[in-house]
Formats: sequence, structure tokens, C-alpha cells
Amino acid sequence: MRTLEQWLTYIELTHPSNIDMGLERVDQVAKSLNIDFSTATVITVAGTNGKGTTCRFIEQACLRSGLTVGTYSSPHILQFNERIRLNGDDANDQSIIEAFEAIEKARGQTSLTYFEFATLCSFVLFSRAKVDVCIIEVGLGGRLDATNIIDADIGVITSIGLDHQSYLGETTELIAAEKAGIIKPQQAVVVGYAEVHDSLNRVISKYAGTCLIAERDYEYDQLNNRVVFKDINTREYSFNLTAARIPKQNIMTALACLFLLARKQKTTNSFLLAPEQLHELIASVSMPGRLHTILRSPKIVLDVAHNKAAAEGLVKVLNQTHSATGKQASKPKFHVIVGMLKDKNIDDTILALSELDAIWYCVSLPSERGESANNILKSVQNAPQNNQRQAKSFDNVELGLKHAVNAADTNDIIVLVGSFVIATEVLKSSYLQHLTIQESNA
Repeated sequence: MRTLEQWLTYIELTHPSNIDMGLERVDQVAKSLNIDFSTATVITVAGTNGKGTTCRFIEQACLRSGLTVGTYSSPHILQFNERIRLNGDDANDQSIIEAFEAIEKARGQTSLTYFEFATLCSFVLFSRAKVDVCIIEVGLGGRLDATNIIDADIGVITSIGLDHQSYLGETTELIAAEKAGIIKPQQAVVVGYAEVHDSLNRVISKYAGTCLIAERDYEYDQLNNRVVFKDINTREYSFNLTAARIPKQNIMTALACLFLLARKQKTTNSFLLAPEQLHELIASVSMPGRLHTILRSPKIVLDVAHNKAAAEGLVKVLNQTHSATGKQASKPKFHVIVGMLKDKNIDDTILALSELDAIWYCVSLPSERGESANNILKSVQNAPQNNQRQAKSFDNVELGLKHAVNAADTNDIIVLVGSFVIATEVLKSSYLQHLTIQESNA
């Protein structure tokens, strides 16, 4: 009998490519597995950025309302089990192994990618658990992603930006059309960003389901730091986002989804929970690798932003933090530790991050897809804003982190950014563990 680690090694080798978009193979195997979501409300979440935190907020709201929940997300940071959560807990090894065994038996000669194996594994476990709500994060695009074999009750599109262009298209309009492929007839839909491209509009207009769109049905009141839902049942709903620990746009998107979910669950609360419970949730929900403070002094923030749009959002939040703490006698400095994958738009992402007035530490990542620190350094040096700024390259994440910590004052902000891989490396770092112990003993 294989261990989980042995299974993961096996499924990495069963298909000739990591990405093979299309639904025919995975749908064929799913039918053999008799996956049944007939008693569950299924929510599918697509988008360029913000999927993970949107899913997490929806999940936590559902759990607090007493519903049973299965959540599938990717990629993981430290272990595969993170991808599949049942009632907020990572799936255990044994249940994953049993699901893999069932998939292996059902697939016969059909070849599956690692992601397809993982997706089917989550579906098997959620079906067996007969969860009330199933939250599915789309992997890549939407129309041809393995998760799209399920007809969801609610479709969510968090954002549209340039990423994975070789698979999804070179323009935001083409990417929007791919992500809109999750939308099904009569399905309720949430669109979590203001710029609704024509291609997305065309898809939405075909369906009669309820559709909530940012800036039309809900908007962010920046002056008062609150989200306002308007023109819904002729009432206005308002939520204060001052204490939010995840990006505000993703909370707004999740709240819109909860409104639609509350209708399906026929609850007395318009957003599944009472307002005071939602405000408590806004202040408490967090997620590893997303605006994740892993040390307080100096402050070390980890964020997996790996494209231009995500980097712009991160910079906005960090500059707000900088302004809030800048009244101190010693103004804090930024130290940016960046590592990225070769298939990402490194130049544009670095350019967005360069809006931070920072010292740079460029690091190599331990992956065949990882870009070298020297090439990242060239991108940093080519950004006009960095003309007079310090920048160095390091062979690995831990070495870059050590240099940043040694150079930083206690009220400085160290930012680790650029990839899920950098998140993995720093969170398993023995040096970070040493720093954490030091801080707890201080």
C-alpha cells in the first residue's frame, strides 16, 4: 500500500505534461466514480487573483452558520492536504489515499494530470461526506479547467488580469472569456471587479440567473472604509472593512456570494450570518501567504503575489501601512525579497513592486521553473524607479532573508513576494523558526 508521499510521486509521473486543459478525460473518470453533489450547494470561484482568500471567507462564514463545508483550493504551500478541507480542517492522509485508490481503479487507461487527480480526489471526499456546501477554486482559466465538470449553483469571478497568457490568451478580453466559461444556465453569478469586459458581459447576458456585479450592486466607500450593497430588495446593507486582514475586494466578493447563498439556504439573515457575526469574521479571517505577517519586529510580511495586478494590490496596502507608521521618529524602510518563476511576467511584476521605496534582495527558487536571482536582479535594475536603490542577488530564500533581517531596523518592513514557492521556502526555513522562537522569548 502506497503512502501519501508515494502516491503524490506516482501521480506526478502518470501524465506527460503538468497542464493538459480539457474536460473529456477527467469527466469520463468522474462519471465512473459516481460523484454526487445533488444535496450540496456548489460554488465555483474563478479569477486571476483573489480566489483563495475569497474561498476562505465564504468557507468560514458557512461554518459559523452551522453548514458542513468542503473546500478545494490550490496550490498548497507546505503539504498536499492543504488543498482539500472538510469543515475547515485539512483532509487526512488516509482519506486522500483511499480517494486516490478509487480514482486509480476508475481511470483504467485514461491518463490524468496531477491537478486532475487532486480535483477528483476532492470531489470524491466531498461527495462521500455529503457536505452542505462545496467551494471549488478553479485552477487555470475556467472553461477548460478540470473543476468545470461540475455544474455549480453559484459562479464567482474575482478578478481579470494578465497571467497564464500562453494558455488563456494575450488580452484581458480573451482571459475574461475563458474564466466566464464557468457560468452555466440559470446559475447565480458574482463578478468581483468593476471593469466588466465585453466578452464577460456577453456570456452573462445569456443567462437568467441572478447576477451581482461590483460597482453596480455593491461598491467600496473608500472614505468610510466600508462596502455598501445597494438596489437589492430596495434595502441598503453596509459593512465596515477597517479591521480586514485579507484584501477588501475579496471580502466584498465573498459577501456578495454569501447573499446569493443565503437565498438558496433560505436563511433569515440576508448574508447567511447576522451583521455582528460578519463584522467579527471580517476582523478575524486570514490566510497563509496572503498579507501574512510572520514576524513583528522587524515586521516580515509574506504574500504570494506573482503577477502585475496582484503586485499592484499588495503595494497599495503596504504603502498605506507605511503612511500609518511613518509618523514615528524613525521612518520605516521596505526590504523586498523577491523570487519568481520563469513563466511569469517578471518585468511587469517587478515594475509594479518598484512603487515601493525599497532595498531589493533577489533570490533563486529551488525549482526547474524558478528564475535565477541574477535575471531577477536585471529586471529590478531595469525598472526606472530603482535607479538609485540597493539591490543584490542571493542563491536561496533563506540567505536573502538573513541579509534582510541583518540590514533591517526593528520598525522596518520586510516583504517576501513573487511565488507560492517562496512562501513554501520561507515557512519551512529553520532560520525563520529561529527568529520566531527569539521573538516569543523576548
